[in-house]
Amino acid sequence: MNTGDASYIKQLNRRILIQEIIKNKSLSRSNLARITGLNKATVSAQIQELIDNKLVVETNETALMTRGRKPILLEMNANAGYSVGIDIDEKHIRVIFIDLKGKPFSKVSFPVESQDLFKEKDKLIDKLFHYVKKFNEAYQPIGLTGIGIGIHGIVDNTHQIVFTPKQQWTNINIKEDLEETFQTNVLVDNNANLSVFAEQVYDEQISDLFCITLYSGIGLGIIQRNKIYRGYEGFAGEIGHMIVHPDGIPCTCGNHGCWERYASEKSLLEKLYENIPEHVKTKEVLAMLREDEHQETVDEFLRYLAIGLNNVINIFNPEKVIMNGTIINKSPQLLKQLEGKLSSKFNNYHQIRPSRIGSDACALGGAASALRKYLGIDSLNFVQYDYFDSDLVEA
Repeated sequence: MNTGDASYIKQLNRRILIQEIIKNKSLSRSNLARITGLNKATVSAQIQELIDNKLVVETNETALMTRGRKPILLEMNANAGYSVGIDIDEKHIRVIFIDLKGKPFSKVSFPVESQDLFKEKDKLIDKLFHYVKKFNEAYQPIGLTGIGIGIHGIVDNTHQIVFTPKQQWTNINIKEDLEETFQTNVLVDNNANLSVFAEQVYDEQISDLFCITLYSGIGLGIIQRNKIYRGYEGFAGEIGHMIVHPDGIPCTCGNHGCWERYASEKSLLEKLYENIPEHVKTKEVLAMLREDEHQETVDEFLRYLAIGLNNVINIFNPEKVIMNGTIINKSPQLLKQLEGKLSSKFNNYHQIRPSRIGSDACALGGAASALRKYLGIDSLNFVQYDYFDSDLVEA
């Protein structure tokens, strides 16, 4: 075996051990050896290096009610570092900070005040600078591990923003400016991709998963065999611009009759209100949806939502589809009505359900993606940590 092979195997073993420690929350060295199949000497050497690097810590805490010496458990060193996730939407920028155990410990949002992304980028950097300085002092010795940014539009495989239908941003690279400012790795991706990744990491650890986001538009995030499906250049998932009504309502993408012009939650609100007031709360909208005078509008919304969803199911045959939107997440009766409209004999899926993460999914997925890259691992699994009771993540 040459040196290159030895280095590769060492990195592979390290990756396996970190993944198992994260997945199981805490493990003894002997259990790590048993689960991974690695010999005890290899496990001990690798773990010692992870401890020296402050990524892993030892703890004696255990729930085992046994006599004698209790095993020393290993877990991730939550307070050693953190990552940042950012969701840049049409009207708001949402930022979430997570520690090395994936727990969200701070969240901030602020309005988008300009259609000029360069101005918004500078404002974002100014605001982030304060938080990064503060948290770099609190999360030692690693500090900031990376930043993941979600964009509601097309992002290519080089992390460049190709086009956003709402703001008309095109050929923009914000990755380099943030990397230079914060001296860390920055990932830029489509919001639906980051949302489905968050769903898998925090709530649904299955290898094939679909997430349809319904907020200001409609996006589709696809995880296939534990990898985000991106297509040829990274443009896959722009399902909101599937045409469901030929020669229909004009769309900012340049086409007419796009699915999101009929079935996004924004389109539903536009039909409920002539001008959507900013102060309207979700509970007021949900009350309106139950009123008889709005049933025709609701039924049309669900009919178009079912048309697009039927196409997705027939094309991809997904195991589970998570629907993520402010209204759909809090309206189980709407989801039940929606499923009732999927009458095709070709429809074959295991489950359609609302998101339990909600509007934090994109930013949370961005932070998790940055953390995964820093740790150099293939997968993250925080399902056992049960962070949904946190007021930082919407249940």
